[in-house]
Amino acid sequence: MDSNEPSLSSDFPLKTKQTARLLNGIHTEVLITGFRDKIFVVVTQYGKIGSLIYVTVDSQLPTPLSVTTSTSTNVKFLLGPITPLYQLYASHIATVIATENSSDGRAVVVGLALTKNNDNNDNGDQDVEIGDKELFNEIESMVKECRVW
Repeated sequence: MDSNEPSLSSDFPLKTKQTARLLNGIHTEVLITGFRDKIFVVVTQYGKIGSLIYVTVDSQLPTPLSVTTSTSTNVKFLLGPITPLYQLYASHIATVIATENSSDGRAVVVGLALTKNNDNNDNGDQDVEIGDKELFNEIESMVKECRVW
């Protein structure tokens, strides 16, 4: 091996983890692959990538007068439908990854293909919001379970 060539031994094979659960009665898969420069996350209930979203996380260190860090995300839709809900999911997934490994700094590419919650019930929107929050929390848990960073 030429000493001028970069060593790939620490970067290969790629780290990939996958998990699946039944969420709100729907089979949901999370697949995460860690590349040298990016982390690729797929959350699907259709077996498709769906919308592909590129997210970077900018963290600012706490000032002497504050005790928390300020985190902002930059979200760019690359493919598929642009929805505020997908923007929220992608931003949150990237923030979870950045929070768990603040020294990493890799961008996150998120593929989202989730079913719409079309439950019409007598309790109105409150049950829908609770179901959406539970789904959101379960997906966050699945992402943490597939840690490759």
